[in-house]
Amino acid sequence: MKPKYFLFDFDGTLVDSRMIIVNLYNSLAVKKGYKLITNDNITYLSTLSVKEKCKALGVPRYKVPFIVNWFSKRFYSEVKALPFNEGMKTLLQNLNDKNVPYAVLSSNAQKNIQTFFEYQNIDAPPIYTSNRLFGKDKLLKKFMKQHNAKPEEILYIGDEARDIIACKKCDVPVVWVSWGYDAVEAIYKTPPDYIVNTSDELISLLGGFING
Repeated sequence: MKPKYFLFDFDGTLVDSRMIIVNLYNSLAVKKGYKLITNDNITYLSTLSVKEKCKALGVPRYKVPFIVNWFSKRFYSEVKALPFNEGMKTLLQNLNDKNVPYAVLSSNAQKNIQTFFEYQNIDAPPIYTSNRLFGKDKLLKKFMKQHNAKPEEILYIGDEARDIIACKKCDVPVVWVSWGYDAVEAIYKTPPDYIVNTSDELISLLGGFING
């Protein structure tokens, strides 16, 4: 059964927010005494799980929900300068032109994502958000319930191991894109259904489902 709905992660998958996130984190790290993210450790950190990242940076895991909320509130002021990843704007415009249903599921704030689409002059899709770093399985279940959709009727596109884990919990097929936050070393324990390394590969994969 081919998917009826394409669901996209936001940060790392659709948009290149890496430096915004790094700069916000480092401003917090200076205040809280956490280790900084630098050019020397950023690649290594991308190979780690969230738990391992917290340990490497000296961030208490119980603080993560507060940090995610802190990030979301401050992210808004940076949205205007936020770029799409290469090929992603064209991909979404093509989906709009073909009336292919898609949505965004993210742990970023809805206000931030909605404002981003307004700045980019592209019709915003439905946006589902949670301030819980590991809450995407609940977002997926919410989406399926609202649309009366079976897991196999959905294809999720994300860039982190936690995206894959959430999809596995819901039996939803998942595409992992290699240009986001997690390196391939971070996902070897939870392999996705599909791996794409370029926007052209993703466009080709989704086009096969749409036209197949």
